[in-house]
Amino acid sequence: MILRSQTVYWVVRANPLGRQALLLLFALVVLAACGGSAASSNPTPTPTPDSLTLRYIALVHKYWIAYKTAEGDLDHLSGTSYAPFGADDLPRVCFGYPSPRMPRDLGVVDPAKCGRLSTAIVVVHEQFLSDLGATPAPVKFASDDQVFRNQLPKAIADVKSMISASSSGSKEAVVQATTSYVHDMIPAVTDALDDVDPSFVHN
Repeated sequence: MILRSQTVYWVVRANPLGRQALLLLFALVVLAACGGSAASSNPTPTPTPDSLTLRYIALVHKYWIAYKTAEGDLDHLSGTSYAPFGADDLPRVCFGYPSPRMPRDLGVVDPAKCGRLSTAIVVVHEQFLSDLGATPAPVKFASDDQVFRNQLPKAIADVKSMISASSSGSKEAVVQATTSYVHDMIPAVTDALDDVDPSFVHN
């Protein structure tokens, strides 16, 4: 080690260019070491949703579960099931669909059951609108929030028409009122729900 150091000393002393090269090499080593240390001590943080965003997503998630519960259709909560609708499911008793893949059948419409389900649904929609009023929307969901505020009052009016139609006992009137309701919910509201909470396929 001593001999090697002495050799370097005499080489540098005898060759000024060698001295400059050695100094440059030393400087590069020091800079590399400092840069590596700085990079390892300051890792780039992973972006995480802020509390406002998480709160808004949780509100939408809660609303959809409450809505499907009121609709009597928890079997299709995920939006990906093609199983037949139950005897007390809104798509069947209000809209006349035995299953997501079968054509409409007016014979399965049940005005009395549709009236009960529609009454429960109104409560869920109104509660969601009230909760939105107390929950500021994150910037990334501003357009979705506007859809909720614009469309849900229309949907609530539609559901109240479904209740009135159900009280008449007319299956045709029930389907007509339900059709208006579905058009005000799909695709505007369901697409906004998908954007905020992709854990479900809202339909």
